[in-house]
Amino acid sequence: MPPKRGSIGPQRGGLRGGGPPTRGGRGTFPAGGVGRGSAPSASASVASASSAPRVVPGKHIVSIGVKRPSYGASGRATTVITNQFELTSECPKIYHYDAVGTEEKVTPKPLMQELYQKLKLMHPEIFGSLAFDGRKNLYSSTYLPFPNDRAEYQVQLQEGNSANGKAPKVYRVRFQKTHQEIIPEVLNRFVNGQASHDNDVTVAINSLNVVLSMFPSENPRYASNARSFFVPDGKKALGLGVTLWNGYFQSVRPTAGRMVVNIDVSTGMMYTPGPLVDICLEVLKRPPRAYHTLEKMHENDRKALSKYLNRLKIHTTHNPDMNGRPRTLKIVLPTSSIETKFTIEGKTQTVQQYYEATYKKSLSYPRIPCLTSGASLPMEICNVFEGQLRTRAQPPPELTKDVVEFATKKPGDRLAAIKKSLDALGYGQSPYLRAFQLQVKNEPSRVEARVLPPPTLIYGGKKQLPLAVGAGQWDMAPNKFFTNANVVSGWAILVCSRQQWWPPAKVQAIAQAFAKGCTDCGIGGMNTQPTVEWADPNSDIKAGLERLGGAHAKKFNKVPSLLVCILPMNGAATIYRGIKHFGDVQHGVATQCMLENKCWDKKNDGPARPSYFANIALKVNAKLGGVNVVASPKDTGNLLGDPNNPVMILGADAIHPPPESQGRPSFTAVVGSLDMHASKYVASCRPQTSKQEIIDDMEEMTKEVLQDYLGYRKQAEGREGGPKKMIWFRDGVSEGQFQQVIDHEIPKIRGEPMVMKVDAKITFVVVGKRHHVRFFPETASAGDRTGNCLAGTVVEQGVSHPVEFDYYLQSHAGLLGTSRPAHYNVLVDENNLQPDVLQQLTYTLCHIYARSTRSVSIPAPTYYADIVCSRSANHYDPKGPFHPDSYEANSSGTKRLEDAKHYFKNVHPTTRRRMYFS
Repeated sequence: MPPKRGSIGPQRGGLRGGGPPTRGGRGTFPAGGVGRGSAPSASASVASASSAPRVVPGKHIVSIGVKRPSYGASGRATTVITNQFELTSECPKIYHYDAVGTEEKVTPKPLMQELYQKLKLMHPEIFGSLAFDGRKNLYSSTYLPFPNDRAEYQVQLQEGNSANGKAPKVYRVRFQKTHQEIIPEVLNRFVNGQASHDNDVTVAINSLNVVLSMFPSENPRYASNARSFFVPDGKKALGLGVTLWNGYFQSVRPTAGRMVVNIDVSTGMMYTPGPLVDICLEVLKRPPRAYHTLEKMHENDRKALSKYLNRLKIHTTHNPDMNGRPRTLKIVLPTSSIETKFTIEGKTQTVQQYYEATYKKSLSYPRIPCLTSGASLPMEICNVFEGQLRTRAQPPPELTKDVVEFATKKPGDRLAAIKKSLDALGYGQSPYLRAFQLQVKNEPSRVEARVLPPPTLIYGGKKQLPLAVGAGQWDMAPNKFFTNANVVSGWAILVCSRQQWWPPAKVQAIAQAFAKGCTDCGIGGMNTQPTVEWADPNSDIKAGLERLGGAHAKKFNKVPSLLVCILPMNGAATIYRGIKHFGDVQHGVATQCMLENKCWDKKNDGPARPSYFANIALKVNAKLGGVNVVASPKDTGNLLGDPNNPVMILGADAIHPPPESQGRPSFTAVVGSLDMHASKYVASCRPQTSKQEIIDDMEEMTKEVLQDYLGYRKQAEGREGGPKKMIWFRDGVSEGQFQQVIDHEIPKIRGEPMVMKVDAKITFVVVGKRHHVRFFPETASAGDRTGNCLAGTVVEQGVSHPVEFDYYLQSHAGLLGTSRPAHYNVLVDENNLQPDVLQQLTYTLCHIYARSTRSVSIPAPTYYADIVCSRSANHYDPKGPFHPDSYEANSSGTKRLEDAKHYFKNVHPTTRRRMYFS
């Protein structure tokens, strides 16, 4: 039976939310009914997998990307649980009103929310069950009888006059009905492939998100951001001013045949609450209660503290008339309370003098620097509110491990937490869901899935290595690399440590273990007596490398083919950059770094296990021009391996500086395959405007890798002509940017091949990693040893887009926590690849990542593009005037970008023809 007019999707199963039981649906509410207090049991059943119909969009439907041609069928059929809960509605119409604070040009969101809450208290009969997004959008399930569809209210937040006799401020808030009425039925047509994704669909989805968020957003114990709510239960203080909270993400999403709520667990990094002076000691790594250490603050400490405190809300303890109202901090001043002066009523005085005269209290620590928040504040009177998110910051590096450990949850634990979240999000209690007649099912959905067969891998001598279905890992021994590199000019070791800690005998033991690991895998020319030099890790690493190269040339009369560098644990990142700039950019020689605590086993006082050096050999072989492994052509839909029908596989990515940084450029990369097996790649990299995702230099970078492809095909394979197909995997693009990619990037990658007289048909796939969709095996026996779904699990039905060609693929075996599948969206497909072919190709490309003998989470070219971007700092001279990680200029954005491009150096011509990024 089709859904009732005015409903969203099919009406089935146990539901939570408001409104009467659905009529005409095939299911009923579970025992206990719906409404206040209803809750799912810990062992709640899971919705039937049959509830996700197959939807093929109509020919008249307009889509951003490629419309779904069909559904895949290859692989072993299975069923998985997903963290999506079916959403239904009986609300026939939603009325949309604009809310405007008339006192200011743009009313800040916190103030607008406070004004709205006061309005609810003043007029509960009007605003009691409306949904407000906290900014400007107000939604009602009934028509509001405002005169001429508009109303204005006066609101005062403070009762009575202040201590100085000043009357409370009166705010005015105006509401105006918009011309757009939201008809939820449009979502029903959209999810069933009968309507395009237009503005009506977007507005309807936005309104449902606001309705669902209303109940948890009013809980004073919760903190929130755009889509997540964080709860203090189970919080953990890590130190350095950082406390972690557990959270719940929710988002309304359209899928084929139904609307769903995607619910996931999340982690919030919060400011530690309490006296600010104690927290500052934590941030600066000072002993507890050592307040005197804050008095003479180094400039770097002051800047670090200012960065931490910027936009932090505090309440002051000196004045009871403030009623705990928040004040927002800006920076730490270089002057203390006895030094900071201001003028009031013609009288100049210090902050200390003012507080003692006005509040009759002496400051305990007047020599500690003041803070700014409009006025100058002594640090000791400031207390930090609980529940403040650090939205624009990343955890300190020394806390990263603790953050990951806190956020990591095994699949079973994650699913249990997701089910439990329905109570925290209040779907059963929400008066807003009842008012808008929305219901959310109690149980997560079961959806149909398939486990794809893994590819057969081919190693040296064309020896085939079949893989077990779902395993996601293999042992290449005793096989050799598909194409072995050769260390033609020998190799050398630079030990970045004192010789007393790394004596010659110890280095020789490492050299033998390293040479054996490489030789066992097939790399040729690995003698066990390399040239060795030592370098002070605190000195110029370039001088040490030049000295090593000179010693090797003197000994063998040639420059080494490979430089192996042993790095100390402290300061490794800085040394690493110098080594990579020397090898990749300046001299075109392959370099391989090893951390001293990894290559040497302190417990056994000897070299690390052979498996460590075998893994290093994977990287070395690719850097020296070898190919580690290729996949059988039959496992790529016969797209690869045919020299007469060449296919080029490409990856592209952009990475950005941290949110709190200013002036640092973003970096972009394109990588492209050279050989007919798509196992050997070249790369091109560029800086561009800070935090811009769309790639400006896509045309030029495509030209570079395509020229390399043509040159390799002619020289190595003895064939002329370019690829007939170019299949792209683009990383990092959000769904809201798909149209920009189509408008700006696709024309550039189409245009350059035509200029070069390469008539290639293009398939362009976006690879999404930043999403909250998860899959769980139905039973323990259906998953892998970590409790995750098997590698190769592909899901389309029940979670895919109603109209467009997309799929989820979990291509890797689980390691820690719950595996995240990659989400693939096909934006262009001139090659008319069917789902089975494209999905199997995607899965196969996840097996030929040169660094690993495990299938990885995204296709190898996408992974390589990400690595090339992340290594972009190596393109700048460490001793030069510009470095992207530390460059915070006061000049204009245009000047900063000009500097970033001017000082950026491309890799050496010898390096660019090899996988230096492996």
